[in-house]
Amino acid sequence: MRLKSIDRIASGDVLGKSVYDDKCQLLLARNVTLTSNYIDRLRQASIQCVYIEDEISEGIEPDHFVSNELKVKSINVVQNVFKHASDKKSVGVNAQQIEKIKDIIEEMMETIFSNRDTLYVMTELMGTDMYTYNHSAEVAVLSMLVAKSLGMNQQFIQKIGVGALLHDIGKMRIPTEVLNKVDTLTDEEMKLVKEHATFGYELLKESATISPISRQIILLHHEKLDGKGYPMRLASDEIPVHVRIVTMCDIFNALISNRSYREKLNVDEALEILRAEAIYQLDREIYYHLLKVVNIYPPGTIVELSNGSIGIVIKENREAQTRPTIQLVVDNKKGEIINLMDNLTLFISKTIEL
Repeated sequence: MRLKSIDRIASGDVLGKSVYDDKCQLLLARNVTLTSNYIDRLRQASIQCVYIEDEISEGIEPDHFVSNELKVKSINVVQNVFKHASDKKSVGVNAQQIEKIKDIIEEMMETIFSNRDTLYVMTELMGTDMYTYNHSAEVAVLSMLVAKSLGMNQQFIQKIGVGALLHDIGKMRIPTEVLNKVDTLTDEEMKLVKEHATFGYELLKESATISPISRQIILLHHEKLDGKGYPMRLASDEIPVHVRIVTMCDIFNALISNRSYREKLNVDEALEILRAEAIYQLDREIYYHLLKVVNIYPPGTIVELSNGSIGIVIKENREAQTRPTIQLVVDNKKGEIINLMDNLTLFISKTIEL
């Protein structure tokens, strides 16, 4: 299977993964053959891309850490907690909701520690309307993977996961029309959006079931090493390492996600942006560990090679991620298989869509 944007899918395409609506209910099931009516339903649900099964991607199965079932379950829990927080009458998050968050993190950790060789690939399951909840779940998984790569103990990783899952809870106190605004935010709107870190901290600061580590992540995840972040303008070692991890993963996932106001970047493009920011604003060591756990060219990715050939990635190379195994695609048919480790004069120029 491979990922295909909503603008390129057509009647007759076969869904490779199930798609869910904003209530976490099944919208279209895997193996459904798309019709014009089904495609309209996807557009109405703000779905930007779907996995499809076709001849050139036959037999390719992107390896995700978190199953679709656990991913939907985690998004549902986050959505319920966040919606409770959006109630202006609410003064916090109750202990029962926090326990559900911790239970989800424990399930994610069990998956992460039982799949030691699997690289991170973001799962596309829902529309852009669900961005905040889906983003929170993805940032939690990725933050725990980076923390694990750094050699942190499981208890500490669990606290990072909880903080990451809740890092954007304060956005529930920001008007939706501001969060999803397509045009450039005014200075006043930008100031309001920046308040979300403080809003989130205020919601949870009295919670005895949330560790100080998790609360620090919620409050400080927009701080930058050069002191130009917010809300406290901390710099360098003033920013705890667990906060730096979530900051890196937060920015990375935002870059590779579709938003109401822009299309997502490819993983390699996002990593290049982070590489530049790791000079002054982001932690360079954490960036290198991010590189260790992220699948740059996951199976199913369509790429253009330096000689102009088009191919589909069929197998990653964990030791040299920029040199996976490619199956050439000629006239939408499978062609020669090339291991880029055996063809050092060839390299990937860019990722594309067919």
